[in-house]
Amino acid sequence: MNPSEKGWLKEYIKFRGPHPIDFLQYQIKDQDNLLYKIVQPTGLIYGHPIHAPGIRHPKEQRWNSLGKMKIVLLESFLHSASLKQEVLPTTPNDWQDFYLETSQSIGQFYSVLDPQIRKKAFFIFGKRRKDEFRFAEQVLHKRLFLKSRWDHFWASLFQNSLLFLDTYYFGEWKAARFHNMKWHKDAMKILLLKVIAAAAHANQIIEREEKNMFFTFLGSSNLTKSQNKLAKEAFRDGISLDQIDLRQADTWLLKKYVLELAILMIWADKVVSAEERAFLSELARRLGISEEELDISLIAIESFVIENWKEVYFLQSKHSFQLISETMTTRITFVLQQHKGSIAKEIKSNSELCSLFEKSKNQQLTEDEQKKMKSQLIEILKSIPAFVTIALPGSFLSLPTLLKILPKDVFPSGFQD
Repeated sequence: MNPSEKGWLKEYIKFRGPHPIDFLQYQIKDQDNLLYKIVQPTGLIYGHPIHAPGIRHPKEQRWNSLGKMKIVLLESFLHSASLKQEVLPTTPNDWQDFYLETSQSIGQFYSVLDPQIRKKAFFIFGKRRKDEFRFAEQVLHKRLFLKSRWDHFWASLFQNSLLFLDTYYFGEWKAARFHNMKWHKDAMKILLLKVIAAAAHANQIIEREEKNMFFTFLGSSNLTKSQNKLAKEAFRDGISLDQIDLRQADTWLLKKYVLELAILMIWADKVVSAEERAFLSELARRLGISEEELDISLIAIESFVIENWKEVYFLQSKHSFQLISETMTTRITFVLQQHKGSIAKEIKSNSELCSLFEKSKNQQLTEDEQKKMKSQLIEILKSIPAFVTIALPGSFLSLPTLLKILPKDVFPSGFQD
């Protein structure tokens, strides 16, 4: 199976069919939080899809970037739709039918967003295709092909990040939440454009990178001429948060998305100035998001970049891995300090971990024991409410790093020194 070849969608569904989506592993009940937890590590929110959620296809490493992006988007659609199911399938045959029906409906979903989409393309010998699988394949290809600029990482962030809106609205459409989904999505795109324009003006200096990012996002938004004009004026003249109506972001997930796109605009140089931090704090406050959750969003973006450093190779020649990792380490350390009481309690209740601490005071732990200590400490971090919805960079959080960033007074007495 190759996502670049005709008929890939049916072939992928045959592979996917026997494998149910397991939401229980995430231990999160809220649907918005759960969708974020699933999609955030994929890179889709940041416009740089890398790894699909759920099961991995054995031939994934052979696929090109565009093929991998198709699977990331498809799997995100499947997860978003299944979250809206009142009753999940129970048997392999039921899951197969669900995957088939959901993938077939992708073309219908995009037809709602763009009623002309079937007339614009997808004709053979003058006759419209009737195969919904083939139509879905071509819609996904067109959607991604137009938004793939792998030669320019930061521009691609803002182009491809709109695919996350597709994932969100697909689930809402399956749940029949919106009477006018197209209007709501267009309004969200305008809101996002205004927010990132305000973010670009946060320190009173418009960098060339920020200008490129804004117009890349604008070009991929597919707005009307009058809407485009208003967006350009907001960027040219500047716009403050006071002038932006944020009510359109009416769910936790949309608010989180607005905040993280603003962070991406500000974070392009990997440095958040005092003025920019004040802007983000004010935006978070207006969205009803706490200061700690703002830090978690910053950590989430930094963690994604650190964890996928080899794939996000455009950063390597321009920005320092050390700068990003040091900033993230400082941020995580600050958050952990706020939760040291619950961390100490978790460590104290873990008898195996405590015994490893005791042993390490007198002798060197074996490699397996060190791995066990690291994995259990990371599990404790994941239990902290602040870190429940994001993917921490496991490969970066080595045992020495964990022992450095955890508050000293969470460790058993005698080990703190």
